[in-house]
Amino acid sequence: MACRLSHKFPRLLFGVILLTLGAFANATCIINAENSTSDPNHALSMVLKGGAQRLSLRCDVTSTHVLYFPRNYLSYSQLYDSEMQKIPKLTGAFESYAINGTHRRLFLDMKSQVERPIRLNIATLNNFQTLASVHTFTLSLFIGFCLALTLYVGMLGASMRNYGFYSYSFYVLSAAIFFLLQEGLLNIAFPRIAFFSNFKLHLLFAGITVFAAVKFLDQLLDFKALLKVWQRQFILGMACSALALSFVQVILSNSDAMRVNSTLSLITLITMTCTLSSCVYASYRKVHCSNLVLMGITVMVFSMMFRLVFSDVSAFMYRYGLIVGITIEAFIFAIATSRKVKKLDEDRLSAFKRASTDSLCKVLNRSGWEGIAQSLLTNFNKEGGFLTLLFIDIDNFKVINDQYGHHCGDKVLQVVAKILLSRCRDQDAVGRLGGDEFVVLSHCYSEGQSARLAARIESSLQERDIRTDNAVISVTASVGKYITNERCKDLASLLNKADKLMYSVKEKHKTAQFASS
Repeated sequence: MACRLSHKFPRLLFGVILLTLGAFANATCIINAENSTSDPNHALSMVLKGGAQRLSLRCDVTSTHVLYFPRNYLSYSQLYDSEMQKIPKLTGAFESYAINGTHRRLFLDMKSQVERPIRLNIATLNNFQTLASVHTFTLSLFIGFCLALTLYVGMLGASMRNYGFYSYSFYVLSAAIFFLLQEGLLNIAFPRIAFFSNFKLHLLFAGITVFAAVKFLDQLLDFKALLKVWQRQFILGMACSALALSFVQVILSNSDAMRVNSTLSLITLITMTCTLSSCVYASYRKVHCSNLVLMGITVMVFSMMFRLVFSDVSAFMYRYGLIVGITIEAFIFAIATSRKVKKLDEDRLSAFKRASTDSLCKVLNRSGWEGIAQSLLTNFNKEGGFLTLLFIDIDNFKVINDQYGHHCGDKVLQVVAKILLSRCRDQDAVGRLGGDEFVVLSHCYSEGQSARLAARIESSLQERDIRTDNAVISVTASVGKYITNERCKDLASLLNKADKLMYSVKEKHKTAQFASS
């Protein structure tokens, strides 16, 4: 495979050079029609009428050449020699025919779906094969890149359950399908199916691409917060109109579909102008990722300039500049999307932490702890191991509050919370249920690991001197320890068991304290 690519690469590079310099063989063909023109690069241009027609050509070639032209919007085409014998078609992305010095007079029968301009090109057989390879290679890279981005970002969205990823994938996929049809790559695999050249199908995916682009930018730059209600509704309404018209024209006649196409072009122009203005405004307001979006759009505008202004600079960029621009834009938009979604996830995580954290002790509050604990319990039921639940209650906490004041009581709670956090792992759930009650839930993979965790916490809370602003307070805590390797889906029952064990420990502490006094 590597050897094959190494042999093909110089040929592809030579094709790019040919496209860049506009070098063609020294051969001529003339169309006998009033509305035809020719240029120095031997491209014959004319406007085809809708329906069936026959072109008469006079060619002057001394060796085997290829007459080729785009297949877009053609229902049928066939080349005949002077004796009306069919000249076989060549397989490829273009409609192409091999001609030689005997073909002085040719007839080209064509059936165009609509009135449209067409360019007939002529090149030597070797040059055409090279140019066709460049065309196929360039389009295959583009389609493959788009599909890879679509799948990667789509799977990322599925794993993170974020619709921002899906809108990006929808946009890139629809753009890839549009160019796949527009550039005739499907003609290689399906040379006899004219459906892929139908202008209604191309127009359908053009409308879908416009709609997908607007929806993607609406989510990425958060037009809902950035723009006024009527401004956002206008942009989305125009995008929806473009999508609706692209579907409606499919069932219309060709002439009616062309009229719809004119309206669709106007709506698309208005939609993209408003969307671009919104992107500029988003950059001015320093919306997250707006500068990346503008960079991607700038690349697209620059690539379009080769089509409109710099057509004589590079034939390759004139032919493929828009595809190169969309490839770079898609990559930039992928970066912007990932950054946007990362920021949203960070914001959600921050909001969750604020909502689930006890404001005094900086451990999980009851609702936050129950949510994390349920996830640990689910993981334990799947993977097995040992589940360790510790129920901690500070002894004589009411006496501490009454004797030293609630400020000192709060300090005791904060120190106990810090002790628990320091003795536990990051993946353990440490929470405050309320008052002076704390809980710890840990999923361990051995009974010894569970026992060591419980021992660390018990020894740290046996008798602790806590320094406050007013006094040094001797603090002890009762720890209810429940360790199990049996599956259990009911968190409440586990808490109840640990709570009972904690009260039995507390009773022992009271008995020991009474005996010592």
